[in-house]
This record gives sequence, structure tokens and C-alpha cells, in this order.
Amino acid sequence: MAYKIKHRSRAQEVRFPTQAAAEQYAAQFAGGLRNWTVVEAGRGAQEAAPRDEQGR
Repeated sequence: MAYKIKHRSRAQEVRFPTQAAAEQYAAQFAGGLRNWTVVEAGRGAQEAAPRDEQGR
């Protein structure tokens, strides 16, 4: 299942093939997972359940 990271304060999204890849990228290259929300790609904004370091 594909996932994407969405920046919490900017209109920016990056798509990844797995949740682990999304979290690893955010942690290592994008300023930390605290700046991003990880969601399943392809889900509508109403349905998307945020997946971050607090509620995986």
C-alpha cells in the first residue's frame, strides 16, 4: 500500500511505496517526522487517518 507524507504547515506532499519509507525519509531528510503527517495515499481528505509518531 502506498503512503504519502504531508507537511503540517506547507502545502507539500511526497509519495512513497511503503509507510516505513515515508517515515524514514521524513526523519532523515525532511526535518523530522514531527513536521509531517503520514497518510495512506489515495484516500480522500475526509477519510485519511493521520499516522505520525504519536498514533501509528
